[in-house]
Amino acid sequence: MNLLFHITEALVVTLREGIEAALVIAVLLAYLRKTGKVTLNRSVYLGLGAALAASILAAIAVRRYGIDPENELLEGILMFVAALLVGSLAAWMWHAGRNLRQRMEDQLDSLVASSGTGHSRAALGIFVFSFLMVFREGVETVLFLAALSGTVGSNPLYNALGGSLGLLLAAGFGFLFIRGSLRVNLRRFFGITGVVLMILVAKLMASGFHEFFEVGLIPSSPFWLRVIGFFTRESSSVIILILLIALPGLALAWEGWRMAPVEMEPNATGAERRKHLAGFQRNRRWTLSAGAGALALSLILGSFAAVQATRGYDPEPTRVTAVNGAIALAFPQDDKIHKHMVDVDGVPVRFFLLRRKDGTLASAFDVCYICPPKGYMQDGDQLICRNCDAPINVDTVGLTGGCNPIPLKVETTGSQVQIALADLATAKDRFAGK
Repeated sequence: MNLLFHITEALVVTLREGIEAALVIAVLLAYLRKTGKVTLNRSVYLGLGAALAASILAAIAVRRYGIDPENELLEGILMFVAALLVGSLAAWMWHAGRNLRQRMEDQLDSLVASSGTGHSRAALGIFVFSFLMVFREGVETVLFLAALSGTVGSNPLYNALGGSLGLLLAAGFGFLFIRGSLRVNLRRFFGITGVVLMILVAKLMASGFHEFFEVGLIPSSPFWLRVIGFFTRESSSVIILILLIALPGLALAWEGWRMAPVEMEPNATGAERRKHLAGFQRNRRWTLSAGAGALALSLILGSFAAVQATRGYDPEPTRVTAVNGAIALAFPQDDKIHKHMVDVDGVPVRFFLLRRKDGTLASAFDVCYICPPKGYMQDGDQLICRNCDAPINVDTVGLTGGCNPIPLKVETTGSQVQIALADLATAKDRFAGK
């Protein structure tokens, strides 16, 4: 489930940005075809290829010199940069969705006219134009995928697999756009997806603030950590993904349902009318199919979200009592988390013991340094903060700072674990909400 979630998240990122690039290429080629300049199509494809190559190089550079998985400061900065890019993209879609095609055609008219009869100058201009438009989407995709690398349970393989699938789907959409088999109301499409992207902006900003809270760059409070925790949880991410797919899918389905054939000239022949009707029916089928496919995918993601909500192991804490100022517990014999709770001056203090795969003991309080004391659940080899879904590798329990569980000093004597009440009292204020 964790693998499938992160593959899907990367898929949606590249699909969304890939569709933007596909629209640009489709409008370019449609313009050249309409103006009888199909000989310049090669420049469009060369610009597309160069932009893809440059985007791959940017991804390699980010991977080689980019964020350190343990560097919360850089992760936070990256989240804010990604949020800024997504926000600017949404604003651009709202303002330009109505006349996107006209704007591009006006720019291309000026570009081609300024080149006079020089075919090479026009080809160079078309190449640069297509390169810059597509490369912008490529850079955003690289940054988004890099930001996803800092989320729960992420893996470069997941990003590569999901990203590749997303690009393949986007290429399929692009083919349909170019062939004229899928008619989209750009204003409606951009308006709807723009709303959802603003929700994504909120999620990215929340993630950035969380990283800054972890390193203590800005002060936090229980209220803001609860708000931020809502946006950073995987369940919220799934909802955003569903909206990103379902709302445009509804727009496409509605577009296909209401689609009507364009009126023909009164003197059109019977053969021309039959050809026109066949083209209309083909356009309508593809539009309805695209909308239905998006809605089906959103339903599948919804079922994944329902299963995801039940993941993890979080046992009810066992209440224990100190004897002679200490607590004696059995050394865990399995690899599951064992939670306990003891009253310290009237404050219920929770802690856990966990036997690692190498046989060593992980011991810590069931609370981190910054989040409200909601505790942790276990998901395989990771502990997940129940407030913000931050993952903690079991092998790193004992390290300090951020969302790591506060370490608890214990002594092991054979098959028993001894814990001093005085050591348990050191975290009393965290559970008392101080």
